[in-house]
Amino acid sequence: MSRSVGAIISSMLWLFQVVFAQPDSNDIVIRFGGDCVFSEYYESGVQTDTLRAFRGFDLFKTADVAMVNLECPVTTRGTKMEKPFNFRMKPGFLNPLVDAGIDLVTIANNHIYDYDSTGLFDTMDNLDSAGIRHVGAGRTSTDAHCPVIYEIHGKRLAFLAYYGGGEAPAAGIGTPGVAHRSLTVIREDVVRTKEVEKADFIFVNLHWWVEKEQTPEPDQIAFAHRLIEDGVDVIIGHHPHVLQPVEEYMNGVIAYSLGNLIFGGNSRHTYETALLEIRIQGNEMSHSILPVSVEGWNAKEMRGANARRVVQMIEALPLSTND
Repeated sequence: MSRSVGAIISSMLWLFQVVFAQPDSNDIVIRFGGDCVFSEYYESGVQTDTLRAFRGFDLFKTADVAMVNLECPVTTRGTKMEKPFNFRMKPGFLNPLVDAGIDLVTIANNHIYDYDSTGLFDTMDNLDSAGIRHVGAGRTSTDAHCPVIYEIHGKRLAFLAYYGGGEAPAAGIGTPGVAHRSLTVIREDVVRTKEVEKADFIFVNLHWWVEKEQTPEPDQIAFAHRLIEDGVDVIIGHHPHVLQPVEEYMNGVIAYSLGNLIFGGNSRHTYETALLEIRIQGNEMSHSILPVSVEGWNAKEMRGANARRVVQMIEALPLSTND
């Protein structure tokens, strides 16, 4: 089947699911969004209207678990690290996440250490105070590699997160930092999460690869495939700041990059993006792409022809330069 025909059929199935399918009350729905920074251009753009980001946006509130990548420390303190770009958001700007119904964030990324360990510690404390769980960094390697577990309808869902670059240190036995992104490390965490935490489904967030590239690198694809082979159910990618393909591999799902959701790190305040929805029915798992438009820093659920156009665009993205 050609890619274009397959995309058309898939989009028709997506429309049927969204418009006609009636979800079972025992379904588990998890929705993932992309990169979020509520500082810099966002702060100057909304001024005192801190809740603008998700006003009128219910896709996170109607999920059992909602998760995004929080790509900055939440602090007013710390020493600014020497690097090209540094982000830092005030604790009051966590309000959009709380208002949206976001339950969990990954903080395993290249900006979480922009204001050293003080910024990291303040971030975790401020998230805790706001009732938002976090994963992927900590005061020690044990903390950074500890999964967040949700038990819903008798299923145990485990969330892990990793960053592998040089802008944030890897957490050590007694030192703070992020969970290091390596196949060996993640495999060990997955085995331990299955055996000790008795996880039924494992979701892994990865902050990785090349910014602005819409086509995954061959090494990136191979890395993701190995993790699925090792027992990961869903991989959610961040860092490129653009949408990349969503792939079904074996029994798993790989979203190579969900792009930006609300990203105040640059001045773009109007664009199109998407969420990834995972739906679990018994022991079966399915996925959908949920298109989102951001207009003046405000996220809106897309519907109709425009939504189908975004789904078709994502489905048409090549997995390699040979596609």
